[in-house]
Amino acid sequence: MKAFETESLNRMAKEISGFVDDIAEAIKVPTGIGRRYSRILVFGMGASSIGGRVYKDSTYYASGIPIVTLKPFALPDWADGNCLLVVCSYSGNTFETVEMYKMARARGIDVVAVTRGGMLGDLAEADGSPIARIGGDSMQPRSAVGWFLGITGAIIEDAGGPAFRAQIEEMVPRLREYKAEIESENGIAWEIARSLGGRFPVIYGTPDLMGAAVRWKNQLNENSKLVAFSGPLPEFDHNEIVGWCEDPQRRAFCPIIIEGGYEDNLPKILDATVGLVSSRGVDMVRIRAKGRTPLEESIYMIMLGDNNSLYLASILKVDPCDVSSITELKRRLREKFSG
Repeated sequence: MKAFETESLNRMAKEISGFVDDIAEAIKVPTGIGRRYSRILVFGMGASSIGGRVYKDSTYYASGIPIVTLKPFALPDWADGNCLLVVCSYSGNTFETVEMYKMARARGIDVVAVTRGGMLGDLAEADGSPIARIGGDSMQPRSAVGWFLGITGAIIEDAGGPAFRAQIEEMVPRLREYKAEIESENGIAWEIARSLGGRFPVIYGTPDLMGAAVRWKNQLNENSKLVAFSGPLPEFDHNEIVGWCEDPQRRAFCPIIIEGGYEDNLPKILDATVGLVSSRGVDMVRIRAKGRTPLEESIYMIMLGDNNSLYLASILKVDPCDVSSITELKRRLREKFSG
């Protein structure tokens, strides 16, 4: 990857560029899981949630065990001792995640913590719950997505799900090829960054890529300091398309469609959708994922989105490592809850 003009950009570039090494190392982390479960529940906030979202997408066709992503502060009534909850927090101090851990343990549900330590690690150690520890050098929590993906995949496998370790090991050489291609200054990530021209990006994912779409949006928010949105296709065609065709402000936004290859009907639907919206003067970006499985396609798109957010940060001359607004919000929340 090229050298950037600021220390912050180069730091984030190093973290993003380390993604493939991180996921390859993460699948080797012991999970402590010693039995099979009927359902696997995954909870995390921000980047910590992406592993659950991606595996929910990629196991839809090929898993006898449902993967369910949870909402904050609530467990479904059907969750019981046959469920395993995977709670993910890089620091181990994320308020919502710590509370979910406590709720699950109070219900008698087995929990495995994916973390570097913190309060979550302390609670899990005290309870004797398994801890799958994130390794590597300290980094921005959102840059640990490779660790969350690798460890979550290993946990799902050990709990009775598909053999994700072998899948990831087999795809790593291709991921390294994608990395070289994506990091090229002539690659599609730079091309999209240069083409935005001040427009607000909206990332639309086909059903297998919704987790990757949310990740791309999140990275644009945090790294590029942009207002950005994400949404699902083909649901788009039943509501949002009206706004894209009729709103006078529509040209202030740039829809980016990320497309998987496992639904035979989708290419025709997307052809019609892109044709109609483009006829109304809105330039749409459409990208077909690379990969031999839905999981690999999601990982490819995560790599593409992460790099795109970095390149936009460079173009916009912003600090990708600064999250002072999140720090300020956490301070305000502490005041609310301490009262």
